[in-house]
Amino acid sequence: MKTTLISLTAALLFTGCALGPTARAPDVAMPTAWSLAAGDAAPDWAGLLDPTLAALQERALAANLDLAIAAQRWKQAQLLAEQSALRWTPSASLSTSASRPVETQNSTRNVDVGGGITVPVTTSTGWNRSYGASLGVGYELDLWDRLAQTTAGQRASAEAARTDIEAARLSIRSQVAEAYWTLAALRAQQPLAETQLALTRETLALTRLRVREGKLLPVELDKIAVTVQAAENRIADLAADTLLQRQRLALLLAEPLPGPAPEATLPAAEPPRWRLAEPAEQLARRPDVQRARLGVDQALAQLRVSEAERYPRLSFNAGLSTGGTQARDWFAQPLANLGANLAVPLIDWRRLNLQRDSARSQLDSAALSLQDTLQKALAEIETQRIEAQRLTQQLAANAGRLREATENERLAQLRYDTGAIARADWLQARSARLDAEQNAVQLRLQQWVRQAALFKALGG
Repeated sequence: MKTTLISLTAALLFTGCALGPTARAPDVAMPTAWSLAAGDAAPDWAGLLDPTLAALQERALAANLDLAIAAQRWKQAQLLAEQSALRWTPSASLSTSASRPVETQNSTRNVDVGGGITVPVTTSTGWNRSYGASLGVGYELDLWDRLAQTTAGQRASAEAARTDIEAARLSIRSQVAEAYWTLAALRAQQPLAETQLALTRETLALTRLRVREGKLLPVELDKIAVTVQAAENRIADLAADTLLQRQRLALLLAEPLPGPAPEATLPAAEPPRWRLAEPAEQLARRPDVQRARLGVDQALAQLRVSEAERYPRLSFNAGLSTGGTQARDWFAQPLANLGANLAVPLIDWRRLNLQRDSARSQLDSAALSLQDTLQKALAEIETQRIEAQRLTQQLAANAGRLREATENERLAQLRYDTGAIARADWLQARSARLDAEQNAVQLRLQQWVRQAALFKALGG
């Protein structure tokens, strides 16, 4: 029987060595080309930031709480990975005990309490005390890379946590730039909106006078009143949006409200057209793609662990123990032990099959998630580039409108000076030019915000 068991164990061991975990990651199709033509400059923040914006971004990266939380999660994941990599399992213990033998635990004596009366009293005697200490260590031989794959899965999880830091950094830089440029646009539109409000109010007064004189219908007065209301709402919106953007910066910088009020300005130049790397290389820089790929690695490691669970385990342990009633006994009666343990888990084959099938399903899900992430990332980049082209066309159209409005204002000024038109008509022409200028500022803001979003979509 002993020979048979040894032969069976050896056969199982050799079978495991011959097969071992053989799981592989599913193939994931990668994009091959961009749909739009590329630019001529590598993606970079350099040249896009003025010193004030660059300083705000650095302050946000140093103080933002979301980034600090992501760093702590990465640290925790690293500690778990280091813990998983430990192969040795030391142990130590210290014990004490006290006992009384049955034959000596009680003794009885008579006590005279007076008046010729005696009372029997029982007392406990014969306590024995002993002390002991032990020290041991265990080690499992990683025959099928089960422990190594467990460690690999933990490291993949730690790297996935690290990608959260990169994602937070990209998001913070983009959000700071967006808030800063929005403040710059609001600042640029403020004097234009105030001038336009003054013009519309004057136009309303002149129109009211002309209605009283019977030169205009009363309905014209209502039209101008609506324009005045819109101009007043615009002033209120600019003030409220300025406070909201300051609060947004305060949260990004972890500063008290209402937040900083920088002297923000929009870049004077047009946003560059960036030259992109091949889709597979460019997408690999994105933190979400990296996390999805690490999810596949983690699921693959878990599948290999579940396959290795089917094969025998071989572990060793050694220990040293001693004890006694006195300290000298500790050195006089030490006991050392050395053992090996071989576990054969194949008898629980149904549970092992279910665990392996579950791990394979998780791997397939991770591969599908990676494929979905790649497709959405590619679509996001292409969307940002399409929107950038649309804004370029809208800016060109608005530039034509602004030229026409400027020329109309010049002609209206000449006709007003010669008395050909009323002042209200000239004021309306001037208000139209101010409206085109504000629209140009808003389009430039959208253009640069879109550039920041594209930089984030490209993964930095």
